[in-house]
Amino acid sequence: MNVLLLGSGGREHALAWKLARSPSLDTLFAAPGNPGIAAHATCLPLDATDHGGVATFCAANAIGLVVIGPEAPLVDGLADSLRAAGVPVFGPGRAAAQLEGSKGFTKDLCARAGIPTAGYRRVTDRDTAIAALTGTFGLPVVIKADGLAAGKGVTVAMTRDEAMTAIDALFAQPGGEAVIEEFLGGEEVSLFVLTDGTTLVPFGTAQDHKRVGEGDTGPNTGGMGAYSPARILTPDLEQQAIDTIVRPTVDAMRDEGMPFVGVLYAGLMLTAQGPKLIEYNARFGDPETQVLMLRHEGDLVALMLATATGRLHEVPAPAFSSQAALTVVMAARGYPGTPAAGGAIDGIAAAEATGATVFHAGTRTQGDTLVAAGGRVLAVTALGDGVAAAQAAAYRAIDALDFPDGFCRRDIGWREVAREATPD
Repeated sequence: MNVLLLGSGGREHALAWKLARSPSLDTLFAAPGNPGIAAHATCLPLDATDHGGVATFCAANAIGLVVIGPEAPLVDGLADSLRAAGVPVFGPGRAAAQLEGSKGFTKDLCARAGIPTAGYRRVTDRDTAIAALTGTFGLPVVIKADGLAAGKGVTVAMTRDEAMTAIDALFAQPGGEAVIEEFLGGEEVSLFVLTDGTTLVPFGTAQDHKRVGEGDTGPNTGGMGAYSPARILTPDLEQQAIDTIVRPTVDAMRDEGMPFVGVLYAGLMLTAQGPKLIEYNARFGDPETQVLMLRHEGDLVALMLATATGRLHEVPAPAFSSQAALTVVMAARGYPGTPAAGGAIDGIAAAEATGATVFHAGTRTQGDTLVAAGGRVLAVTALGDGVAAAQAAAYRAIDALDFPDGFCRRDIGWREVAREATPD
């Protein structure tokens, strides 16, 4: 089967790496791809906003499955256009992608379906936001931009000044929308579930590290690292989350005429009252995909095609390695502000010689030199018999890299490493 993968980041490199190993695959195309993806796929300058152009390419190249990596084309309705052209797509249509595209939509769905989540208020102007801050929620409080924000549109305000700064930024221009939320205490975890709109199957757990600084300090980023599995989400808690959060969501979306097809990524808070939904993503996470793909042991093309064509109940449940995987993001100096561009990168072969896998997130070639071309540049990923072993393997590979303009956190997986060191 010929497959087209859309996207250019670390998530898409990890997907390409795994798709290329599928016995169901004939040819893998990627658009636009990146230098790392080019090792596994034929990269093309297709524009995902040109729905007709993508559909024409699919027809001309006998594409049997399109995998949409990033969120923007999903929210833009590309999956709908391709399905209308008869092309199977792994990814939700525009209506279902609102689960990620609009925080307010998701919170309202949770209210209708009785899904446990933080208390909230939707606001469309500065004065209403301040009123919600003053009259509804105490501190700390969570302030979220309503639309897509590349993982960085969330402020956990510990003081009123922080809250006001976030509100002022959101409503600096007309047309801003936000959700003001109750702060939930607990530990965050990510649960991934594949669904064809009716059947759903778990697809692993992970814990990522959003803040730029060690010890989870500093501003939020798109993610500085992750590990899988997240054993703090015990089998009982995972089943509780599926029964009370994910399954009611899938059922509600189908019943309301917006069936969700693809991967539903639930960001959960493990509170004293049980798992509560923080937010949904309508695609695989980045850098969580990197650790999930290293652990997944099945035929990803066959699994994605079954999901895309309503046959998920016909294929075996996804299987994963018993080993842990951990990924460390190498970011460009200045990230998450303005990252330094053009810094030379060397040593990837030396890093992979340690046994790790280096996924490209923001790179390009400049002549014969690989250089940085984004905030998050590389995701160095390794397996191990436990998170501590995977962490040690990932940092051995990090130390083999030569990227003077790059930096990383040195404590990815710290919570689970501590738990492994002091087992119950």
